[in-house]
Amino acid sequence: MPRAVRKRLPWRWLALGCLLPDVIDKPVFLVAQWMGAESRHFDTARMVGHTAFLAAAVVLVAWRWRSPRWAALAYGIPTHLVLDVVTDYGMGGGWGVWKSWLFWPFRIPRLGILMISPMQELALEMHNRVYIAGELIGAALLLWDFARTWTARNAPRE
Repeated sequence: MPRAVRKRLPWRWLALGCLLPDVIDKPVFLVAQWMGAESRHFDTARMVGHTAFLAAAVVLVAWRWRSPRWAALAYGIPTHLVLDVVTDYGMGGGWGVWKSWLFWPFRIPRLGILMISPMQELALEMHNRVYIAGELIGAALLLWDFARTWTARNAPRE
């Protein structure tokens, strides 16, 4: 992202945009699995939050209202989607898995792994190097930004 754009965006809203697809979809998936939902629409934890439709809607709102917060969300959501494509590839799913969730509910993947419990599925991700590396990089970036901001706020004023 260009520095000029990055400086205009509130970083907390950008972070929220990067997390928003999972914040929307993971709870829905877990509740649907807990309730025993049999619909094919709940076969994956990537639903409406992981779609191009949500990303496009947020971009339109950001463009219409010219809000830095909405613009940050509009940058964050596609960032999450791109990183999910890379994660799918790194976890052995191949480059084409995105076709099954980017336009949800129009095409849903047939994944046998989803026959296990939702908590087991989420735990499986923690054993994958690509997933762990992504989480560690994200945590390091958040800590670095926190330290930088805290240092700037607490620096002695002349």
